[in-house]
Amino acid sequence: MKKIAFLLALLLLVMGSCSKLESNERKYVKGMQSKDLEKSNAAYDDFCQWMQKDKETMTYDFQLMKKELGMKIVSSPDSLVRCYSWVTDNNGKDFFYANVVQWLVGKSFVAYTGALDILLANSKTEAKKSSSFAHSIDTIYMISGGNVPVYLIAQSHFVKGKRRAYVSATCINGVKLSLMRFFFDGMDVAGNADFVDNGEISIGDLFKWDEKAGKFYAYQTDENDNVIPGKYTVYELGNDRFSRLPDE
Repeated sequence: MKKIAFLLALLLLVMGSCSKLESNERKYVKGMQSKDLEKSNAAYDDFCQWMQKDKETMTYDFQLMKKELGMKIVSSPDSLVRCYSWVTDNNGKDFFYANVVQWLVGKSFVAYTGALDILLANSKTEAKKSSSFAHSIDTIYMISGGNVPVYLIAQSHFVKGKRRAYVSATCINGVKLSLMRFFFDGMDVAGNADFVDNGEISIGDLFKWDEKAGKFYAYQTDENDNVIPGKYTVYELGNDRFSRLPDE
């Protein structure tokens, strides 16, 4: 009887939690869709504060935000890192995104609102060199087997009608999500060449991680800035770093 009562109490607790998450989601979606810019900005700020404080959001599906705001959510294979991105403005040429990044350190929950590049810079000096714009975060690849898991976070953005995509190697260092500097044969990122795209090219066609072979593939472009199908810059993993192989 006690076991049944415990399970019932647990079920009610879970239902109450889901109801609260759904209620907050509806409230913030409505607020961010307001034509009143002040109300919309306030709702956005409140939403970000919620995402930074409530650990339960890290396992919530946000179906309404996906539908109404086009929110994209990606998680690392071990579920310790989760990234959110969605378009806040489209002026016809460029798409402006919002980002929220969450990660777990043991039982501790950490979150950040803003451009991923700024988060990974870890210093004001480096932040000035980084992009000040949030991007579309498409995929998180994971390299395991070393001292710490390495997360390869793929992000992209539009610049004057063209798209740029790249992968940053990160790890959880203490309570910080940190950039692994010079991870790609002396470079901080893999990719980074502008290419012609109307938004239809899948990130999976731009980058590939072959865990069995220990090779990471980044797209190549031709002289007209078109992605060359099936042609990649190849990096081979060794000694906790990637070395670039000669182009074929």
